[in-house]
Amino acid sequence: MSRRMSEATSVCSFDSIPTLADVEATLGSVDMNQRYELYSGRLISFAEVGHPCGHPVFCFLGLGCMRYYSIILEDLAFKHQLRIYCIDRPGVGMSHTTEPEEWTPLRMAEIVEEMANGFNIQRFSVMGHSCGAIYAMACALRLKPRIVGTVWLMSPWVHLTLAKRMKWIKHVPTTLLKSQSTASLLYKSLSVAAKEPPSTSDPNILNYDREKLCKAMLEDNMAESLEGANNDLMVCLELYHSFGFSYKDVKLPVHVFWGTKDAVISREAVDWMEQKLEQCTLSVIEGGTHGLLWRADVVSQIFKGISSSWKLAEFERSLSQRWSIKQLGLSTTSNRHLSYRSSTYSGNGQIQQAIQTSNIYESLHQATLHPHQVLEDSEGF
Repeated sequence: MSRRMSEATSVCSFDSIPTLADVEATLGSVDMNQRYELYSGRLISFAEVGHPCGHPVFCFLGLGCMRYYSIILEDLAFKHQLRIYCIDRPGVGMSHTTEPEEWTPLRMAEIVEEMANGFNIQRFSVMGHSCGAIYAMACALRLKPRIVGTVWLMSPWVHLTLAKRMKWIKHVPTTLLKSQSTASLLYKSLSVAAKEPPSTSDPNILNYDREKLCKAMLEDNMAESLEGANNDLMVCLELYHSFGFSYKDVKLPVHVFWGTKDAVISREAVDWMEQKLEQCTLSVIEGGTHGLLWRADVVSQIFKGISSSWKLAEFERSLSQRWSIKQLGLSTTSNRHLSYRSSTYSGNGQIQQAIQTSNIYESLHQATLHPHQVLEDSEGF
């Protein structure tokens, strides 16, 4: 029977900048160190941060990054009433490892599906940073009916044919890439790149001293397993096999954030996504580096968008419960009871009139009129 297993103490919260001991205690808390047993018997470690009753969001981190990174999302997630689930991929943290030849992004989608079923999470949102974008897009493809709203990506990894700045690494011998020392060096270099300057645009960013937090996270990461970082690297470089799908296969709306000082992902790569994906919006962050996950302004925009998507989804579900097509006197070619979606009622006078009589209309009026405009002032980036 799949089950959740936790250890240590509960998450700490601070009114002032904490000491290094406070940071280490928080990273050792129950919510940051949970494990889930899959039906196969393998254990997967994960963290939960944010509002305890918030809307579920699966967050996929970058190369070799462990669940501890999710702590920087705690305050903003709580503010927007979101519950962030951050899963350690196989071989990372306390998650049981798997052979790199067997590991694919679509297998991550299977793990997410099993965990969501185990937690009785029917629908959820997804977001990804760097190579975590591959796994977010795999979920968007495989679990499309269960995903609410837009797929949110920061500094997304793309195929090597487009990641021009990283093509050189394809020529490094596989035996060297698979070494533990290489994974550690790559992980540390990305951790340094993630040190974005503090943002004052949103006061609800986690109140941790950046240097203390990075030091504590690196120590905890090194104390556990980094073997899975090699698996991520093999996936990124497609050394054993391709992703197993193309980003172009994803039909859900996708919103990409990219910084002009990103030393890993080129502008050509994100331009390709904007041009080739059916529904893709690109927000360019002037001066942003590869570590956009540390940017309070970027994360705040993403969380606002996710929250708006959930409000719209709840609005549509409420409508489907109140009125059927038959009750509104609309003709249909099917005899079965059908619920209507936003695309159905958006241009119909009868339904618009019905919506206006709903006691939930006023609170969600703007979300209904502009269902895809979930970001505020996004063009200011």
